[in-house]
Parts: sequence; C-alpha cells; structure tokens
Amino acid sequence: MVGLGASSVDSVYLSAEVSQANFDLFAPQKYFRGGGQKGRMYAAVGPRIQTYEASVDEPWFLDRMLELTVEGYRRQRWYDEYDIIRNGAAVTLAYPVKFWPHGEPFGRLGFRLSGEFIQFDEVEDDWYYIAGRDGEVAQLLLDEERKYGDAAEGVLRVFWAHDNRNDFRLPSRGGRTQIFADFGGGDNTFWRLGFHHRHYFDVFPKYHHVLMAAFRAETIDSFGGDDEVPIYNRMFLGGPRSVRGIEYRNVAPMRKAVAGDWIPWGGQTLFCANFEYTIPIVKMLRFAVFSDLGSVGEDEFDLDFSDTFAWTGGVGFRLDIPMFPIRLDFATPIKEPDHSEEEVFSFMVGYDF
Repeated sequence: MVGLGASSVDSVYLSAEVSQANFDLFAPQKYFRGGGQKGRMYAAVGPRIQTYEASVDEPWFLDRMLELTVEGYRRQRWYDEYDIIRNGAAVTLAYPVKFWPHGEPFGRLGFRLSGEFIQFDEVEDDWYYIAGRDGEVAQLLLDEERKYGDAAEGVLRVFWAHDNRNDFRLPSRGGRTQIFADFGGGDNTFWRLGFHHRHYFDVFPKYHHVLMAAFRAETIDSFGGDDEVPIYNRMFLGGPRSVRGIEYRNVAPMRKAVAGDWIPWGGQTLFCANFEYTIPIVKMLRFAVFSDLGSVGEDEFDLDFSDTFAWTGGVGFRLDIPMFPIRLDFATPIKEPDHSEEEVFSFMVGYDF
C-alpha cells in the first residue's frame, strides 16, 4: 500500500507499507509465505516526521499460545525548538491470562524489552526563565542537550492488555485497556506507570449512535534521586490526538524565552479524558460532538493541575473512507491552560486516536 497522509500535527507525508498476514521468515523458497506469521515493513516521510519500521509477529511461538514480536525502527520528529531521533529494536512476549484454570482468557500478560539510541539535535540556543525564580535565566535546552543528548536507553515494560471491540476500525461496542509499568536503564534510569482505557457504547443500535469514553493516566520519575527526566521522556497533551482545541503539546508546563515566546517544557504526571458521540448522516459520513479534558503536572504523582488544566468542546465530521479515514474537528477551549495557544481547527487521517 502506498498513500498520502496528513494531520495538523504531522503536516503532509508520503507513506508506503508492505504487509503479509501469512508470512514465513524462514521460507525464502516459498517467497516468505505460508508460516502463519505476520510481517510488516513501513515508511513515512514528510517535513515533520520520518519513520522506518519493520516487524515480524509469531502468534504461536514454541508451539504454545505465546505471541512473539520482533521489531526494529528509526523515528525522527522535527519540533520548532529541537529534533528527536530514536533508533531502536524491541522484543515482546505476550500470553493469554486466565483467572482460573479452565476459564476463558481475559486479556494478555506481556513483557517488552527495548533498546534505543536517542539523538537530541538542532537545539535552539535561546535563553529561558527558570520556573519559580523571577528574573533568573538559563540556556535550558542546551543544558538538556549536554546532559541527555545521544543517550542509550534500555526499557523493560510489563503490561496487561485486553481488547474486546467488535471492530478494530469503527467499533460500536466493547473496549480496549492497557496497564503497564516501565523500568528504564542505561544513560537514563527511570520508572513509568500508565493506564489507558477506551470504551464504546452502542446507544441506539437501530440508528447506529455511538458514545466513546476514553481515559489515560501516566506518571514518570528518575531512579537517580535529584536527576531529572529528559525532555524527550516527559509528557505533553494538546492537539488532535488528545485535547482538541489547544495547540499540539501546549497542555503542559511551559518555559518563557527572553525574547518573549513560551515553549512546552513537559511534565511528569498526565491525565486525559475524551468523550465523543457520533451520529451517521449518510454512508461513510458521521457527525461528532465531543469534549476533552486533560492536564500535565510538573512532578511525579503531581495532581495539582491548576495551571495546566484544559477543558475543550467541539464538533466534527468523520469521513469513513476505507483505509483512508479522515477526522475534521472544530473545537474551542472552555478552560485554557496558562500560556497555551488555541487551535480551532484540527484534522488527521487514521482510525481512532
């Protein structure tokens, strides 16, 4: 598949994907087919992002219901103040969970071990005010580059995931949940806890009205006591994938430049809730009403969201073109975080968010 993607965050990008649902890594004589594995290669190139990924999934590893996934990737994103490049590889093992010996599986318990080399490039050399100390400034972004640039990270993730949606593209019933804990080592040592849940309710089955409710919470901190969490591991909200109506990454603690501009600095505790009600208009076209809430606290388990709390509401349209769904949203802030910028219109191509 070759296509054109776009969003108000990623700009326009070209993408290409080759996937095989009956892949066999060890059968070149059969053109790598026939083993029941899943193989995928993907690339996306644009002015804001550059992504290359390859993965193989073995759903019946060691003749058991043990799913093995091996992947490698290079992901680069250009921000206004700096660039982040992540080169990495990961191995994931997941197994169905049973709460009693002869019961039905309820989700999957998994372990993911990843290794990344992170490059922090093209850093802006502006000076920024230090939070809490009026009048005192420092080259904060350059300090981040000196301390955390070109870092090697190894992360072990332990997770439980459950997915019982009736359709992974356009669900109307069921939901998906993930609870995870990360333990990072290498140049940056840290832990992270997270909870993600999204549920769909078929409100009026006859008329295909669907209510979606999603909740996300995360917190992160370093193992090093006084060590800080690098900016590329901190948390941000805002934009079409989280809190619509606020600029991308603007729901977060900010820093003020001497020149007068504010930039997102990120925090260590995140909470986000999304509610959306969709109504079919004609085939492949739905009308949506939504409300988003979210905030990012400065420190770990920081629930004081007074400065960064955002609450927005709006309407949108969903063009359900097969393999090319388009989301168009118009939103306005009800409660806007300090120093953030509004984003009335946002759009993206893709299922869910």
